[in-house]
Amino acid sequence: MSEQPENLDEPLDEKLTELVSYLDGELDDTQMNEVEQILITDAAARSHADILSRTWALLDSLEEVSTSGQFTQETLATISAEVIKDEGGPSGKRLKDLTTALARYQIVPCFLLGVLGAGVGLTMAGTAEENREAESNVEAVALQHIDLLPSIELYDLVPNVDALKELELSSEKNQTEPDE
Repeated sequence: MSEQPENLDEPLDEKLTELVSYLDGELDDTQMNEVEQILITDAAARSHADILSRTWALLDSLEEVSTSGQFTQETLATISAEVIKDEGGPSGKRLKDLTTALARYQIVPCFLLGVLGAGVGLTMAGTAEENREAESNVEAVALQHIDLLPSIELYDLVPNVDALKELELSSEKNQTEPDE
């Protein structure tokens, strides 16, 4: 493990960030003077800065490698396949948990049964509404012909409309035939 600078009050990450910014030349004059004072007084900070400087020099000396777009696509596809295979990511875990819950608690059949029940209920409600409308129509017709109510017993003698039509036809025949 690397040595930590001795006289640093701030956390190492902040000092490391400041040191990297110093080596990149991104600090203003005041900040650069502060870092230089730390480097003069602290041997561990100087050593750390030297290691970082040599690392960047080595990286700069490497040849630049270019890759094709196909390499990037294949790499991303491989990573995606591994994540799906391992189901190690949070989305894979959530999917696995969901399928487990569906299997354990029979959520899909319950959901389908609920949808079916709702459909049947709505259909029955619509039918009941139609029946209410039909009943109100029957009541309206009955109210229109309320004067026939006292002679209802006579209408009970006729079984249906066809019987009335036959009576009407026979009545017409009797009226058209001459008396013999």
